[in-house]
Amino acid sequence: MMKTRLMGAAAMALALAFTAQPTLAQHAHASATASTTPEIKPWGFDLDGRDLTVKPGDDFNAYANGVYLRDTEIPADKARFGPFDVLYENSQAQLRAIIEASAANPINDNARKVGALYASFMDEARVNQLGAQPLAADLAAIRAVANHSDMARLMGASHEGFGGSLFGVAVFEDLQDPNVNSAYLGQGGLGLPDRDYYLKPDFATQREAYVVYVARALTAAGWSNPAQAAADILAFETKVAEKHWTTVERRQIDKIYNPTPAAQLSTFAPGFDWTAFLQASKVESVPTLVLMENTAIPGIAQMFADTPIETLKAWQAFQTVDQASPYLSDAFVDSRFEFRGKTLRGQPENRPRWNRGVALVDGQLGEVLGQEYVRLHFPASSKTQMEQLVANLSAAMTERLKALDWMSDATREQAILKMSKFGVKIGYPEKWRSYDGLELTAGDLYGNVERASAFDWAWNRSKIGQPVDPLEWGMTPQTVNAYYNP
Repeated sequence: MMKTRLMGAAAMALALAFTAQPTLAQHAHASATASTTPEIKPWGFDLDGRDLTVKPGDDFNAYANGVYLRDTEIPADKARFGPFDVLYENSQAQLRAIIEASAANPINDNARKVGALYASFMDEARVNQLGAQPLAADLAAIRAVANHSDMARLMGASHEGFGGSLFGVAVFEDLQDPNVNSAYLGQGGLGLPDRDYYLKPDFATQREAYVVYVARALTAAGWSNPAQAAADILAFETKVAEKHWTTVERRQIDKIYNPTPAAQLSTFAPGFDWTAFLQASKVESVPTLVLMENTAIPGIAQMFADTPIETLKAWQAFQTVDQASPYLSDAFVDSRFEFRGKTLRGQPENRPRWNRGVALVDGQLGEVLGQEYVRLHFPASSKTQMEQLVANLSAAMTERLKALDWMSDATREQAILKMSKFGVKIGYPEKWRSYDGLELTAGDLYGNVERASAFDWAWNRSKIGQPVDPLEWGMTPQTVNAYYNP
């Protein structure tokens, strides 16, 4: 049972990892013996949360969960709480031990990277002393924008660091040829979660709070006329939202696959300097991009052309400040949390700094942490046991498919074929990602995050047009979640 303040989604958990490579810190844990005691009951249902004073036929939810909902208190730094959050908190504590040990005794370059990134985040005194200074170069680049082509170029460059873009480039397997990776181009540009927040009356309060937040962020960054700029930004993003596809439309796989030669973008969606954008995104040599929300792109491009450059500059400044705020002084952190944490998510308090620091390192160096995480907390025998369990389930499922009398022969044949192609990834990858070339230093949090972003984008775009690597994982070993990628 999940208890939420506003809304929340929980997914399955259990991705862990293993390696024969040198570990980060030999003393990251009091014992290198793997943990084997289950945190949650190994089988069955927890009946303690039932409210037996309620008849199931009157209110089954109250009957099944009444005591749990009554007695469970959501921690102040969370918008939801349930068993998966317990697992997540345990994982975070384990990662903290690994990270702090790596910082104290870096035995190799990976450990040095982990320690440097975490130290740069945890040096709160230095971050507060710097204030808005780390933003200076990025804001200067925005102020120097002279025309719409310059802005398109900045939008493309945002793939490597802080900043916003009306269009995003992403890399994943081709929907028609899943053996190769393709570059996808999709809609973007909104500062609120989706188009409904701009267009539906239900979100009027959030829109009002958003304008206040935008003005506050621009004021902290020293941007001129922040109140007027905030109003202009909301008006601009509202027009963008009107062009956006709905969430339902974006789920239709057959509609989001529209391969288009890059050379035709200027004709397909005039008003936007696609050459400048693609060059700054460093994908100018990609011959074809798959357009996702293809009917939205021309309208957004034309609206970009029709928008005053000063509005676009203010919008880009806010996008930069908003994204960078978690890595700036407390004034920026608190301002962002007031809106994105409290107003949008219903979370009363921000997470402790160490939690946020662990999340940063986990997000940027996840597979580095995963190697040590597995050494300490997931024995190889557990991977073997789970693989055998899944193999047994798959075999049983195949036998049941063969015996189903309501399936046609053709459907049964396809179902069995699908089962035969089911690839299982349990515990840890066979091949770990390399972070060679990523430079991180203890005294430069803002720069570390930008360099990590650029490093990650270089890694992703290097896969365009290349075969899909079946050994690459979509989640880190310590992530409390699971995924299915057909």
